[in-house]
Amino acid sequence: MHTFRHDAMATYFEARISAPDATYAKQAAQAIWSIIDLCESRLSRYQETSEISLINRLKPGEVQKVSPEVFECLKLCLNYQAITGGAFDPALGPYTDKRGQLLMDENSFLVGVEGGMISLDLGAIGKGYALDLAAEELRSWDIEQALLVSGGSSLLALNSPDPQGWKIGIGGAQTGRYLYLKNNALGSSGTAVKGEHIINPMTGQPAQSNRRTWAIAKSAAKADALSTAWMILDTDQIQSICQTDVTTGAVMQSMDNPKELWTTLPNPLSAL
Repeated sequence: MHTFRHDAMATYFEARISAPDATYAKQAAQAIWSIIDLCESRLSRYQETSEISLINRLKPGEVQKVSPEVFECLKLCLNYQAITGGAFDPALGPYTDKRGQLLMDENSFLVGVEGGMISLDLGAIGKGYALDLAAEELRSWDIEQALLVSGGSSLLALNSPDPQGWKIGIGGAQTGRYLYLKNNALGSSGTAVKGEHIINPMTGQPAQSNRRTWAIAKSAAKADALSTAWMILDTDQIQSICQTDVTTGAVMQSMDNPKELWTTLPNPLSAL
């Protein structure tokens, strides 16, 4: 097992790669760091030359050509926004009340806005999307056993040396619980580190339903987006989404009792 670390997207990325040759594993890690750095240069709203920043400066009627990767990420954003009934919203910003609508032409990869300006912030999906691209790269290197982590809140597990999967703690020492992750992703959101930073798009107020949430999905981008939505939706709404898409799951940590966990998974949590 070889572990590599890289700083990007205002956090850290870690790759745990199971491979017989250390040099080969290091070269593969360098390849995925290049992909993650490229994602940051395209998706970050803090870089003036990023494609997201260029879109945010568009006026109605103007268009911007973007890379296929950015176009795909924006498509995913709109899809997850629809799945969650707007609980995941990539365009919360100064134009919330009078914002425009995103227009996308898949044939030309042109993006435009109508009806007003838009303010995209892909912080709730960008790291996960970068992990998805990194996993594709590892597979192209014929690496099948790996765990990719971003900031401790976004994880993507390929196969594991342990047949059960990668052992991942849930809720810290307060709960003493864990699950096994294999060929799945886990995204988490919460208030412990950044405080009440997640805004409910429907009310404009900070989300206060849960202390922390975890979402399980087949892609890290989806897991990240859903974990944000879980902070806003109630248990009936979350249950409905997970029943519609059986590849997704949810774990919620109560605001009032950190030791209390609610989950949609059939048998997900074991005691340490």
